[in-house]
Amino acid sequence: MSTEVHRMALLSRHALEGTPWYGKALRKLLKGVTAEQAAAHPIRGAHSIWEEVLHAITWRQVAIKLLQGEKAPRVPAAKNWPKPPKPTAAAWKQTLDELKGTQPVLEAAIDALTDKRLSEKAREKRFSFYILIHGVIQHDAYHAGQIALLKNALK
Repeated sequence: MSTEVHRMALLSRHALEGTPWYGKALRKLLKGVTAEQAAAHPIRGAHSIWEEVLHAITWRQVAIKLLQGEKAPRVPAAKNWPKPPKPTAAAWKQTLDELKGTQPVLEAAIDALTDKRLSEKAREKRFSFYILIHGVIQHDAYHAGQIALLKNALK
């Protein structure tokens, strides 16, 4: 039996690494990007690919905490848009692994809910779990678009 929370978990997986209807999933866009490319700033005033990925990780982690019933941590500017480490292949792989590692935790947190609980408010927030989950999916799609633009600017 398919439930709404299960379908939402699958949608989040599609946005990260599946085949979303709108284009390439976030992790698929990152395939083949080198550490040097990820750290580059090909568009003046824009974030780098690496910064975009770290930002996505931050907000996925916040959403996971909220879905698990925890209070969301305050996200200072330095955590919202973290500075990447020195661009090495190992550091870039670690960042990509961290992004990938958020997905099973996110899916488990979503699947731990029931459809009935989707209308409940996240702890100390004005929005429901339903809005939060769709927000994570939309956030991933938005930043995938940003990364696609940055990749094109690198050519």
